[in-house]
Amino acid sequence: MTQPLRATVVSLLLCGLISLAAPLFASTDFVAPPGRASEPYNIIVGPDKNLWFTEYGGQKIGRLTSPGVITEFPIPGALQLIGIASGPDGNIWFTDQLTGKIGRMSISGGDIVELALPTGSFPQGITAGPDKNLWFVDQKQNGLYAIGKITVAGKLTEYPTNVNAGLFNSANFSFAEIAVGPDGNLWFTNPQANVIKQIGKITTSGIITFYPTLDLPLGVAAGADGNVWANELSHVAKITPAGVETEYSITYGGSTGIVAGHDGNVWFTEADSSFSNVTPAGVVTEYPALPTLSTLSSVCSGPDHDLWFVGFYSGNIGRLTTGGQLANTFNLNPGSVPDFGALGSDGNVWFSEVVPSRIGNITPSGVVTSYPTLSPNASPWAMTEGGDGNIWFVEAGYGQVASITPSGTVTEYPLAGTYAYQGVAGGSDGNVWYTAPYTQQGPSIARITPAGVITLFALPNPVSVPQYIASGPDGNLWFVDSGTNSVGKMDTSGNQLAEYSIPTPNSNPSAIIAGPDGNLWFLENISFGAVAKITTSGVVTEYSVQIQAYQNGIAAGSDGAIWFAQWYPNSVARITPDGVISSVALSALNAGGSSVTLGGDKKLWVEESVSGALGRMSAIGGTGKSFQATHAVAFKGYVASFVDGTPTATKADFTTTINWGDGSNSAGEVFGNMGGPFTVGGMHTYSAAGTYTVQVQLHDTVDNATYQATPSTAVVK
Repeated sequence: MTQPLRATVVSLLLCGLISLAAPLFASTDFVAPPGRASEPYNIIVGPDKNLWFTEYGGQKIGRLTSPGVITEFPIPGALQLIGIASGPDGNIWFTDQLTGKIGRMSISGGDIVELALPTGSFPQGITAGPDKNLWFVDQKQNGLYAIGKITVAGKLTEYPTNVNAGLFNSANFSFAEIAVGPDGNLWFTNPQANVIKQIGKITTSGIITFYPTLDLPLGVAAGADGNVWANELSHVAKITPAGVETEYSITYGGSTGIVAGHDGNVWFTEADSSFSNVTPAGVVTEYPALPTLSTLSSVCSGPDHDLWFVGFYSGNIGRLTTGGQLANTFNLNPGSVPDFGALGSDGNVWFSEVVPSRIGNITPSGVVTSYPTLSPNASPWAMTEGGDGNIWFVEAGYGQVASITPSGTVTEYPLAGTYAYQGVAGGSDGNVWYTAPYTQQGPSIARITPAGVITLFALPNPVSVPQYIASGPDGNLWFVDSGTNSVGKMDTSGNQLAEYSIPTPNSNPSAIIAGPDGNLWFLENISFGAVAKITTSGVVTEYSVQIQAYQNGIAAGSDGAIWFAQWYPNSVARITPDGVISSVALSALNAGGSSVTLGGDKKLWVEESVSGALGRMSAIGGTGKSFQATHAVAFKGYVASFVDGTPTATKADFTTTINWGDGSNSAGEVFGNMGGPFTVGGMHTYSAAGTYTVQVQLHDTVDNATYQATPSTAVVK
């Protein structure tokens, strides 16, 4: 099954500092202390013998000296810094997958130059090749990725792989990797959609060969034994230069970090944040997980012969001896990772901080207060307001539920033999309900009273994996079941009433809510994404929409529509009950919008898990109004209407721009009483007859949000 592919070559000369276009403003952001996380992702030894690393969240390149001095260098306009390499020219080279650029900087942190790749490129792993060029994996939107080569002077050549690794997903977190093999070729992995069980090899002349593997390769490194080694989902694997694979089982599953150590063994990270090594003969030694480090995404062998690695979620860098002992930990900003939200009885929006394990609230004016969980590293997760006026949430780190009063008093409710999962909801009976897919009695839905009494209700299907849950308009509990690819319904006595299949196979459903139209709405985390509604009688309708990442929240807006975050593109999407979809870009770069909450002020609050902030925006939907006009005669009339769910909104809060469809734009005028709806009018003279598409933007000056009305048509005689 090895098929050499002679690549088509595309050459471009790229040079100069590229500036980003000004972002669209779409939210007012309030920082949740300690703010944006660094989230170090890849680490290497630089040409100066220091450690250098990328910050996926912090938008910086970092340098760490052996004595432990950290210096961070901001990269202007950076979005997602992924790969990093020590260049043959003595510079540091890096990839920014969302801006589609390859960057380089001097070891002093200056002379930053960013080289733009062809439109539609998403560069990930990068390394210096034996030919003194830089080689990288270039992900493509449609999945047909390429291997790129760039000279130190900026000349690019791309070699298509003719392999589809799945639609581009910016939040995959297991990004494509590339390394020089012991045979002098470049070896690469691409776990983009978690489906391509093969490893690739490209010669410096551009000939690509693929070798099938039994498991999904994640990271790749050259071993001292003359073989290539790969970290896989469930194994560590040795692959000869001829492509013959031998697998060795590991306990917790692989991560992306793998490197040849100075002791002759290959060291790699596992999914439980532990380290392991494997000898050339295949003997695996696993060490206990490192409690102060989380998600070890990359590792390199330092000039001191120790192993240096990054903790993505813990925001730190560690040094491990080849005896398996943690020698040092160097801390970066762990940041705040807001993930879920709920409206509290106090009128504030409450949110979870998975890192640093706190529960916070934010007032309508943007004042943030947060409280630590009782148990350390509890990873507070899904949340809801209970019938007792408290906020109830899941502690994913312990699989238990907890509550917090409006004044900040936390109570935890552990229960042996069960494991609380992602979903929690206030029931119509005044109790709190949550999903518990892994219990001694099998998959269950759990009920907890305000006094903390927990009762489990087993589901009849043993393969069920209940996840998110909501109280429906019919008073029943509705939940998504990824195990059976369905939506389930249970009454408040604990009787499962029905289970309705989702039309798309393996839809991977997540957040579910009751919509303003009397239906339930939920998200589907498939390769591109979908939002779906289900009637209380079980009829499912699906709408394709780009989501990416595994989205945790969906909200009914005060404008009568459904809103949900889109990790990529960096926006919040809106869908009307009849399926009309639009989106609004977020202001914060690489915000990582995860969920959306409707506040007491009737505004939408967006939990931004990468930017470490809460974004506030109005819930505004616009509809274009078609009209007729006569050319050479001034048209004057209404061109769009907007619904604003914020009761205090006035027409003075808005400015508007009309694109008349003939190449001209002009400011419009906003009409309407407080709270809306608002109409937009304008005046324009068309020079020629024809049919034109008119687009109207409404800019909210209070929340810096720009909304687009659905296009309308101007028929000009």
